[in-house]
Amino acid sequence: MDKKPYLIRAIYDWCIDNENTPYVMSLVEKKTLIPEAISKSKEIVLNLSPQSIQNLYIDDDGISFKSRFSGNSFNVFLPITSILGVYAKESGDGIFFSEDKKVPPGSKNINQSISKPKKPKSHLTIVK
Repeated sequence: MDKKPYLIRAIYDWCIDNENTPYVMSLVEKKTLIPEAISKSKEIVLNLSPQSIQNLYIDDDGISFKSRFSGNSFNVFLPITSILGVYAKESGDGIFFSEDKKVPPGSKNINQSISKPKKPKSHLTIVK
């Protein structure tokens, strides 16, 4: 079972709970259902806030909702495979997916995904 829909819902709920605006970044694929006017690029970013959309549904197939574009109501569908990330507009915090950066199961090289933050250099000097 894919964990991606669960992670998307978790970040969406976290954004709403913290009064942030949830954004979704997606590739435009053949199965993507969006207005023609915004389907000309390879990637799109859409606002998922409850004020902007209705009937949000996230499952193993994708994200679907109803929204208005140029005053017209439109049903949107983003396949789960097309989702690149979900994040808060205000801070950029969220989760981004990259299939090519997965660590193989059983990999012993844990340092590949965990790095220690560097300590910032102090601006203080010793005065004698």
